[in-house]
Amino acid sequence: MNSLKIRKSGTFYNVFDNDCYILYFFFNYNIKNQKVGFPNSALNKIINKLEEFKINYEVIGGNEQNNFKNLNKYEKYVLLGKEKYEKDIKYADIVDKLHKASEEKLDKILENIERILDE
Repeated sequence: MNSLKIRKSGTFYNVFDNDCYILYFFFNYNIKNQKVGFPNSALNKIINKLEEFKINYEVIGGNEQNNFKNLNKYEKYVLLGKEKYEKDIKYADIVDKLHKASEEKLDKILENIERILDE
């Protein structure tokens, strides 16, 4: 059974790999090199959210904690987090391209967007 692993590192906590997508889904934390970091002061907020949504977790280092009593919805929120992350990356890429587009091209793009939205 999977659980989100929260690792203490000095005055911060880190999560890695798929666990990052869960924190991205709920808190929009930046993912860098498959890692999300957050300050000690945010730990209770994160744990409360994980418990609210029935996601098993382990806190490793410092105050050891775990919660394995809930029905585990870890996989569900990893998938939702990945979907949200991928959409946000696409959106940011499109916005970047729009900023770089010529006025003529931008006018055509906006016309097409309006047409699609009005369908």
